[in-house]
Amino acid sequence: MPNPLFSRYSQGENRVTASILAVFERISFALVERILQILSEDINLPLLEIKNQVKSDKGSVLDGAIQASFVYLIETKVVQNALRQDQLNKHLDYLVNLTHIKNRKLLVLTPDLEEPDVIQQLKSDSVIWASFNDLYAAIADITATDESWLTSNFSPPSEQERFLLRELAQMLLAEGLVNSGQSDAVLIVPARSAIKDYQSFSVYVCQPNRSFQPVEYIGFYHSGVIDKHIAKVIGKPVEEIDLTQEAVQEADIAPEIKQKLHHLVEQLKSRNSPRYGAKFKVFSLSPLNSSDTIKLAQDIKNDLKNEVGRPYAFTRSQRYVPLSALKKDPMTTTELLKGSGA
Repeated sequence: MPNPLFSRYSQGENRVTASILAVFERISFALVERILQILSEDINLPLLEIKNQVKSDKGSVLDGAIQASFVYLIETKVVQNALRQDQLNKHLDYLVNLTHIKNRKLLVLTPDLEEPDVIQQLKSDSVIWASFNDLYAAIADITATDESWLTSNFSPPSEQERFLLRELAQMLLAEGLVNSGQSDAVLIVPARSAIKDYQSFSVYVCQPNRSFQPVEYIGFYHSGVIDKHIAKVIGKPVEEIDLTQEAVQEADIAPEIKQKLHHLVEQLKSRNSPRYGAKFKVFSLSPLNSSDTIKLAQDIKNDLKNEVGRPYAFTRSQRYVPLSALKKDPMTTTELLKGSGA
């Protein structure tokens, strides 16, 4: 019998953990695997393997095999700086003794913005730390409805799974675990084409009614770097608008964003862009050279790699980082995530 979706635990840690596990029980194994891969930053390590024509050590050839050998222990904290090394050491001792299991990990979820010192002191490859911001971003990644699913190797979630994951994300927000109560979070979005919209029109355009955490700044990840220009969000975003001159003219929006959209629509129409006439959500942003736009010392190079040395994107949907960490002018995304700066 599955766990209740809405936990009755009174203690925050137990309530949050139980709710996460309840959602995981109700979605496909493939989605759970993908979330764990994103949190562990190892998208190439399958937890479940399905193989054809498997040769045994006895010399026989099996027609196929389905195999899995893994365990993820979970430790959750709902306040910052709450991890205890003695507790984690006991968890690791238990994990080490599970010798019959091939893939053994201790997943530590906390609201800390940077990897806690206690995690670094453990010096164990079996420990995976992730913030609730990371979990929120993973959910946003796999439920994204933009064109990225066309080239993705993963099956999109069903409507029911999307609903459950959205409810989980909303719970994390309601519990105050995302952004950890900080007001300096910066939204980083993939921007292969969006960077051109920003540079030319000072806007960010995405699918209509897309959910984001409230932020004051947006950064752009493109061509393997986080662009050094961090744009300030001007006013509230337009949740849904048709990108036509008529719709923009009739829209009840600020004159400044209306002017920007008129210029954008004019270009889209002249280029016969498929975005012309479609519905989008639009953020108005500070211009490239505005004093409201934060200018870092350099673009931040993405150097993230998984355990086998393969690089992976800093974000495929959306990700949040502290503005304070960006202002340290890190040269790489590894430095950014560690909060160490340059």
